[in-house]
Amino acid sequence: MENSQEESISEKIISAAESGKLKMRSKQYFVLRAVLWLAGVVIAAAALLYFFSLLVFITRETGIWVTPIFGGRGIFLFLTSLPWLLLFLLLIFIVTLEVLVRRYAFAYRLPLLYSALAILLVVVAGGLLLERTPLHSTLSHCPPKGDWRQNRPDPANLPPCGTGIYRDLGHGRFENIHYGMIESEQNGGFVMINRQQEKINVAITERTRLPFGKDFSPGDFVVVVGDRRADQVEAFGISDKINW
Repeated sequence: MENSQEESISEKIISAAESGKLKMRSKQYFVLRAVLWLAGVVIAAAALLYFFSLLVFITRETGIWVTPIFGGRGIFLFLTSLPWLLLFLLLIFIVTLEVLVRRYAFAYRLPLLYSALAILLVVVAGGLLLERTPLHSTLSHCPPKGDWRQNRPDPANLPPCGTGIYRDLGHGRFENIHYGMIESEQNGGFVMINRQQEKINVAITERTRLPFGKDFSPGDFVVVVGDRRADQVEAFGISDKINW
C-alpha cells in the first residue's frame, strides 16, 4: 500500500515536471533565499535593539520616566510625552521579526505566544544593555551620564542635546517637564540649568509634590514638572531619583 502511494506521488511529480507546472530550482537559488532570509532577521533584530535602546535613552535623558510618580497629571504627561512614532516603529519590526523567525523549524513548532515573548525578552535585555553603552550619548552629543554625576561639569559647558534623529530630546515636546542641574538655591526654590543651558527659577510651594523629600542641593540633577512662564516654573512635582 505504501509502495503504491509512493509510486503515485512520484508519477505526479514527474508528470508536473514534464508539463512545465513544476519549476526546477538550482541549489544556488535556495542558498540565496536562505541568506536573504537570514539577513532580514539580522536587520530586523538590529533595528529592534537600536530603537528600543533609543526609547530607553530618551526617557532617561528627558526625565519623563519619572513623571508617573506625581499622580494623574504625571501619568498624563508621561503618555503624551512618549515618542509614539518610535513605539510604532518598534511594533512594526517586532511583527516583521516574528514573521521571519516563524519560517524556521525551531520557531514554527512553538506556539505564537511563546516565540513572541522570546523575541520581546531578547529585545528588552539587549536594548537595556545597548543603552548603557556610549552609542546614543555620542550620536546625540549628550555627555555620558557617568561624567555628569562624577565630574560635575560646568553647566555652561554642557553641549547641546537632541540633534538629528534625537530631536525628541529637545525641549519642544516637553514644555511641562524640565530636566537639569541645580545651580544654586534661593528663597522658596532653586535655580536650575536645563539641557538647553537656560537658567530656570523653580518655585516650591505648599502644593509641590516631593515624593522623595527635599533632600537635594546644588550639583544634583532633578526632574521638575510644572508650567513654565518665561524663566519661571512653579513646581507641581520635583524628584531627584532619576538614575536607574
